Amino acid sequence: MQMSLRTRLILSVILCILFPWVGTYIVSNYFTKDVLEQRAATQSEDDLRMIELGIKNMLDDIMNTSNYIQFDSNMRQLLKSHEVIDVDSPTVKQQIALNYIHISKELSGITDLLRPLYITILFNNDLYYTNYSKLDFNPLQFKEKTWFGKLDHLSFYQTYWLGAHPTYIQSERDTYPYLITIGRRIQKGNSSYIYLIISFKENQIKQLFSQFQSEKRAKFYLTNNTGEIYSSLNTDEVGTILPYDVTNADYQIVDFKEEKHLMVSYPVSYSKWRLVSLVPYNDIIGSINLVTRTTILIQGVFLALFLIGLIMLVREFTKPITKLHHVTKAIKQGDLTARIHLSGSNDVAQLGHSFNHMLDTIEEMIEQVKIQEEAKRNAELEMLQAQINPHFLFNVLNAIRLKIKMEGNSGSASLIYSLSALLRMTINRNNAFIPLEEELTIVKHYVDLMNFRHQHDVELEIDVNESASSFQVPRFFLQPIIENAIIHGNNNRKETIKIIASEQIDTYLKLVITDNGKGMDMLTLEGLRKKIFHQKGHDTVKSSKSFNGIGVQNVYQRMKLIYGEAFQLRIDSMEGEGTTLTFQIPVHKRWLDVRNSFGR
Repeated sequence: MQMSLRTRLILSVILCILFPWVGTYIVSNYFTKDVLEQRAATQSEDDLRMIELGIKNMLDDIMNTSNYIQFDSNMRQLLKSHEVIDVDSPTVKQQIALNYIHISKELSGITDLLRPLYITILFNNDLYYTNYSKLDFNPLQFKEKTWFGKLDHLSFYQTYWLGAHPTYIQSERDTYPYLITIGRRIQKGNSSYIYLIISFKENQIKQLFSQFQSEKRAKFYLTNNTGEIYSSLNTDEVGTILPYDVTNADYQIVDFKEEKHLMVSYPVSYSKWRLVSLVPYNDIIGSINLVTRTTILIQGVFLALFLIGLIMLVREFTKPITKLHHVTKAIKQGDLTARIHLSGSNDVAQLGHSFNHMLDTIEEMIEQVKIQEEAKRNAELEMLQAQINPHFLFNVLNAIRLKIKMEGNSGSASLIYSLSALLRMTINRNNAFIPLEEELTIVKHYVDLMNFRHQHDVELEIDVNESASSFQVPRFFLQPIIENAIIHGNNNRKETIKIIASEQIDTYLKLVITDNGKGMDMLTLEGLRKKIFHQKGHDTVKSSKSFNGIGVQNVYQRMKLIYGEAFQLRIDSMEGEGTTLTFQIPVHKRWLDVRNSFGR
């Protein structure tokens, strides 16, 4: 259904207001979210950087202790003396106790200043040193751990970072269930190794996390590169795996516990561990969504008020156009008395006045046309009454022919019959195309009349096969050719004109017209061909006319107009022997359609 101008204007107004409004909301919300994500990622990275600094201090304590035990000369001497104790000596217990005192005294200078660490030194002779009680854990059990064999493949400057594991201190399993441990080889003597294992409580890292826990429900994790959690505010999560790529330096939006979170990862010094922060996405953009919705809602209220006012104005402005539409609709239904009544001098009012004036003018013109048509009808009636009915003429000629024939003059009756038939064919032009057989009948009548008129003795021989006789040809296209042969071919002897027609395998109708007249020489023939084939239609010599005003040249041009380039005409002649005209008329369906269009 076609919408009115008023409806289209109102819809355009609504769309022009609604689209920018929705577009503003989408664009502002998109860019605001992006900025907030960047800001939240930066904030989380700053928090992780501060946490990493605290963890680095812990790891510094471990590395300083490890380096002190490995490289301090006094410690090296004490370790060497402990390594060479003979376990079968009766004084072995006294020697071990004395070395414990010396090692503990040596380590107290550094460990008293550091966070609590669990230090284990294992010797190849199953002797060991620990700063914790043997009742809590037998350090020789370390050698049974799967990771312990990896220490043999480390250089003296490499450290094995074990990560988080259940504590081996029996008395602290309930309060501090996890430790974070490193291991290394610190000295080689007498073809044996000395192993150093240092552990600290995972709870120390958890305390760092709690210091940065904010109201945004942020979650912090210490993991390895595969996402295995070494430390978390939730102890039950230690040992589980985060199913994300924690090595990605860019922030990510991930689904964590059926809720979207902003994930940021940061590397930890010394080791290949990562600090991971997960902040609920709604905590980041929740406030901006509220502000955006409120702003859009307020804008929507004002835009709705503006839209209502604008629609009212559009309706008021389009009232004259609506009235004009009703008037045109009434005129379309035949009420020419309908008029539009508008006040004012604006553009639409002037259009209405012009429209009314146009209707007045049309009414006057219609009235004038009615008067003129009535006068014309009366004049035509008078002319028809004054005309001679052609049928009356044909009937009179037939009556004369019958009377002459009854009186015994059959020759004159035959001539009158030929004249009557030819006259009827000339006047009756309802069909532009007729069968070839009918066209040849017209030619026969014409030859009879020409023989009578000019005292000629022209004999007409016709050889047409059955398929060609029914072929439709243009009316009166042969008569000018026969007339030309009779008038210009006369050589004062009996003249014979042969017409041969045959259909060539559904391709074209071949029509050959030959006379035994005086013919023409080559120069005259070339002049004739040039005149017929190359001269334009408007250059035709008007004096060259036939019975019905159409010469040979006009026949050629007429056939070309109907059949186009598919029509061919060839003229051959020899002086003293006669002239031959060969027509090739196409019978292809395309030319039949063209013929039918001319026939209509």
